[in-house]
Amino acid sequence: MSDGSFGSAPPINNNAIKRMLKLEIKRRYLKWLDRRIPPASHITLDQKQIFILPTKGGYIWLAVVALIFILAANYANSLAFGLSFFMISLFMLSILHTWRNLAGITLVSKSAESRHAGELIPIKLLLQSSGRSRHAVKLGWPDNEQVAYSFIKNQDSTLLVQANVRGWFQPGRMRVESVYPLGFCRAWSWVQFDSQALIYPKPDFSHPLPSSRGAGDETGVQTQSGQDDFAGFRRYKTSDLSGHVDWKGYARTNELNTKLFEEPIGSQIKLSLQLAPGGGLEEKLSVLTGWCLQCESTNKPYCLSLPDKEVAANIGRQHLKECLEALALFSYGKKESGGTHVS
Repeated sequence: MSDGSFGSAPPINNNAIKRMLKLEIKRRYLKWLDRRIPPASHITLDQKQIFILPTKGGYIWLAVVALIFILAANYANSLAFGLSFFMISLFMLSILHTWRNLAGITLVSKSAESRHAGELIPIKLLLQSSGRSRHAVKLGWPDNEQVAYSFIKNQDSTLLVQANVRGWFQPGRMRVESVYPLGFCRAWSWVQFDSQALIYPKPDFSHPLPSSRGAGDETGVQTQSGQDDFAGFRRYKTSDLSGHVDWKGYARTNELNTKLFEEPIGSQIKLSLQLAPGGGLEEKLSVLTGWCLQCESTNKPYCLSLPDKEVAANIGRQHLKECLEALALFSYGKKESGGTHVS
């Protein structure tokens, strides 16, 4: 017999509510920071960008000041009053000098190098001072190495930040802080640069290279310009690779010539997603990245075939860069069967 009561309500997950609340607070805080300190290539710290609060030692100092003041008032001790006033004055001066240690510093983003996923990305910065000496200015990204500098005019800096996903990478907001001179207060700012770096897939060298096209056909082989067999000399051109220049001959005859090489037509290695082993797209791209690097290290011409891009057979630093860029940016906004989607 029904008693007219409804089913019991599902239990409330307090941990989930706390996580959602923290994420919402963080989202609102970052949105507020974007309005207050927008991303830029040059950022000058002033009263709008700098925040300051007492450190743990500063709070202890204030507690001691309050205790001495209470004892002085209780026992009418003028010496204790003088000590408490001196200590609070020292604290107030510390606020000003800590803020001045950051105020006026200009941070300039110079470059961010492209690396493979999982590696540390070097970010090059320039710190410029307005003619005033700076001491123990600490900067870096959360969960990464932070570096402290003391400088008067300009200071070059190279910071490292972890990148775990291929594609365009922006390191996010960097923390700049200082507790100079007494450590009573911490002045800090969160700055973000509008520069970005292209992150290549993490290379996988555990799989052998696929066989060359045309391998096994030994009769009537035609040749073309390549990297394999020496075929003579010709006059040097400015577009020639320095590694192919006949430097020994130049020392003897004072004539600059370039070595010619030949390779069988069709001997270049074709790299494609269909040939790459792996269960997912990221695994296949890692294998292709490893193959590209192996071909470069062994001077084997290779071409890259992707559903959205074809890179003709070649070899060299520029060719490798073109292939790695294609692998890093592949599948943005698209779905690949059997793979994962990167956004």
